[in-house]
Amino acid sequence: MIIHDIIREEIGRCLESYGFFEEDIEVAVEKPRDKSHGDLSTNIAMVSAKRLDRKPRELAGELAAKLSFDHDVIESVEIAGPGFINFRLAPAYLVDLLLDLWVDEGALHDIRTGRGRRINVEFISANPTGPLNVVSARAGAFGSTLVRLLDAVGYDAHAEYYVNDAGHQVHLLGKSLRARTMEMLGRTVPFPADGYKGRYITLMAEELIGLSSKAIQEQAGVFNDESFQRVTAPAGNTDDWVALPEDESTTCFAKYALMKILTWQRQTCRRFGLRFDTWYFESELHETKRVERTLDRLRQAGATYVQDDATWFRSTAYGDEKDRVIVRSGGTPTYFLADVAYHYHKYQRGFERAIDFLGPDHHGHIPRMQGAMTALGVPEDWLEVQILQQVNFVENGRPIDMSKREGQFVTMDSLCDDVGADVAKYIFLTRKPNSHLDFDLDLAREQSNENPVYYVKYAHARICSVLQKAAEAGWFDLSPAPEPLARLGDPSERSLVRELIRLPEIIAGAAESRE
Repeated sequence: MIIHDIIREEIGRCLESYGFFEEDIEVAVEKPRDKSHGDLSTNIAMVSAKRLDRKPRELAGELAAKLSFDHDVIESVEIAGPGFINFRLAPAYLVDLLLDLWVDEGALHDIRTGRGRRINVEFISANPTGPLNVVSARAGAFGSTLVRLLDAVGYDAHAEYYVNDAGHQVHLLGKSLRARTMEMLGRTVPFPADGYKGRYITLMAEELIGLSSKAIQEQAGVFNDESFQRVTAPAGNTDDWVALPEDESTTCFAKYALMKILTWQRQTCRRFGLRFDTWYFESELHETKRVERTLDRLRQAGATYVQDDATWFRSTAYGDEKDRVIVRSGGTPTYFLADVAYHYHKYQRGFERAIDFLGPDHHGHIPRMQGAMTALGVPEDWLEVQILQQVNFVENGRPIDMSKREGQFVTMDSLCDDVGADVAKYIFLTRKPNSHLDFDLDLAREQSNENPVYYVKYAHARICSVLQKAAEAGWFDLSPAPEPLARLGDPSERSLVRELIRLPEIIAGAAESRE
């Protein structure tokens, strides 16, 4: 158990004598602003004084007198200001904590705030219609980091990627690839007005024309794990596909394009250091009738109505600005209904919380999805949404124009080629996800202290060098031993030790605050 939790637990025990219980009040234990006030501090007396009709400082004195700690852990408890309770850690305990971190990060193993609770973290989930772009890269940086943080503090975090492979966008992708391929074969086929025009479509078409049926099937062989069983190659090759009626032909091209782009996207994720426990396909929702069953549950809950032959979700009843169509007049379910079914299945799979990282154009999606979950009987705080704002790339002092459909965008792969995955992830994480980010490519490439990533790496290298030289000179034994550590008497040395032992609490705080 980390020291902050030891203090919280003891304060909670004392508060029970006043009729408070752990779930009634949050006990904040933080580093005091003034170092002279000790190592840790709590304002619990000021927070709870009003409810008890007591003076904060008087209540702080009572609580301090009730608190009981091992003297080898907490050296002293003091009252300060209007009612702060300050704690000074025993020097020997500081050494023990430092040794835990030094030997095997043992102090991190003691963080168990998650208590094994299962959390689903969905991130990227980009349309399978082209290479992953920089918004996906930012989502990957935050999502993967949060999964590791949650795991570190005792949660069972599950990284998930949702592949919307059953919608109009994939059909449009197939039409785009078919048109470009037919054009290269000397056949006149109008390119869809809203089709995908990126160079990757042209490159895909060029490669596809020269492939045999066997070679196409072999490409599908890369998907040999369970998550991708539904990703298969269409039978035949381009000669066969172009001879088919337009709809059937488009389906073949769409199936091939989906397979190819998912291959790219998975490779890019691996290159960026991203791991997913599950790749969940929208088509599975339809094949297993989960979409239909979800619609039935919404109807049974009285959350739908029929108007103009379409089925609507009463979204305004849950704080949305207008009701939403979930089944079109022709009987086709909307993407929103499939997304509701997907999130409801997350809940059915036993996740106690779901966290979604969504792009900047998804603000309006939040109230309707949370409303649908409430209508289905899911707890109101079950779904948490983190909005990722736009990334603007700047080069030579000027922004780079980007449009995925026009084929003008910076891909994750090109970003890795240019500055490297580690540099990109670090820069993404320097700003909150809901803040716009101007990514200065020139600065990211720079090998100087102006580049924050270079500065951190340089500082780490210098520290390692100093430790190594100290060891070679016999000034410092790199093997842990309490005796030399106990002789750290200089105030700056003690201050550094106190900063180092904050690491477990910083990690726990980052996991819980998502920052």
